[in-house]
This record gives sequence, structure tokens and C-alpha cells, in this order.
Amino acid sequence: MNPKMILFDYGGTLVCDPTYNMSEGNSAIFPYITENPYNVTKEEFADYIKELFDEIKALRGEYIELHEHIFLRYVLEHFGIKLSISIEEAEWIICTTLAKNVATPNAAEMLAELRKMGIRTGIVSNLCWSGNALTRAMGEVFPEHEFEFIMTSSEYIFRKPDYHFFDLAIRKSGLKAEEIWFCGNVIDIDIIGAKNVGMFPVFYDNQDIPDRFRPLNDINKIDFPCHHISGWGELIELIK
Repeated sequence: MNPKMILFDYGGTLVCDPTYNMSEGNSAIFPYITENPYNVTKEEFADYIKELFDEIKALRGEYIELHEHIFLRYVLEHFGIKLSISIEEAEWIICTTLAKNVATPNAAEMLAELRKMGIRTGIVSNLCWSGNALTRAMGEVFPEHEFEFIMTSSEYIFRKPDYHFFDLAIRKSGLKAEEIWFCGNVIDIDIIGAKNVGMFPVFYDNQDIPDRFRPLNDINKIDFPCHHISGWGELIELIK
């Protein structure tokens, strides 16, 4: 059955981030500091964030998400740092410095074909960034395309492959699960998670793009119906 809607993962699927640098991203807000009572350096700030984030990741487990606004607010107050900009704008500066999002090959052309076919689209991403930040980022990467909805796990507590996050996406679509395809680049998280809620999974496995999640994938885990593609042209051919 051809899909009525296709939901996409974000990082490593629709975009790649070849220049990903957490330390550079987190220290990008330093020009906007108005108060720094402990004279914290960029290096100290970045090191503390990495240490704290690793600690929180261990506590939250695999299925629960943290919101960047809450995390950043804690770190700033921990150091007594005040900014001349809002938390929302600080988040945007950090996330756009941390990762320079580049569309994966032919992603824009693929989305244009889906528009012509009348196939609806959305994004469901494991991300601590806010939904507004990701919506803003996707507007810059794909200015001619409007996703029906963009969901980040930070806004909904749960992370893929948790059932609740996928189920909410299905409910927001107003469709039956079997009417939706889900495209992602991580087998355990995207492919098995989508299959478990009844969506048809599409494994995006483009070996030509940088993908820090690729070592997580074990193709032998796909023992159920699934499209396995290496490029977006193949997705369009499957639908035609």
C-alpha cells in the first residue's frame, strides 16, 4: 500500500551535520553574557555541560527526554551567568553553531516529489532542542517545503522507540498506522520502533553521508517487512 503520509527522522535522515562540535556550540553564547561572577571560561563552561549531560543521559535512560531550555537554565544559574538574550534565542545560537545542518543528497527533490503526489509529511525526532528550534532549522534547510507537523521528544517526554511518542504522531496525523511510512536511519530506534506501532518502516542507509549513528545498526535485526534504501530516488520509485 502506498503511504498517505511519510514521517521522517531528522538527524542522519533528512539532514546530516558533518561539522558537529558540542563544545563550540555551547560556548557560542559567550558574547551575550552580561554577568559572569565566577569568571567561567568557555572551556570550563563546555566541559561542565558535557559532564552534566552525560550524567543526565545515564539517569534518564533510553526512553525519556530532556528539554534544552530547562538544561540551559540550570547551567546558567549554576554559574550565576546572565545573558542579554532569551533562553529561546540562546538555544538557537547553540544549536546552529553546534551543527551546520545540510540536507542529505536529493532530500529537497524527494520532498518536492511528495508534494506533487499529495503525500503528507512530518518529522518525529529524538532531540533535546525545542520543536520551535527544529521547525526554524527545517525552514532554513528546506525553505520550499512545509511539514504538517514537527515533533521533538523534548516537547513530549518520550523518546523513540517508546510506543507513546510514535503513537502520538499517528494520532496527530488522523490516519491509521498502516497508512503511514516512517523513514529513519537507526534500526533499533526508528525501524523497529515504527514497526512495533504498525507503521511501515523505511531504513535510510546512505553510506556516503557522515552518520555518527551508523555503528549502532545491525541489519540482521530487520526480520520483518521493511524497505531498505540508500538514496531518496529509491523512495520515490517505490511509491510510483
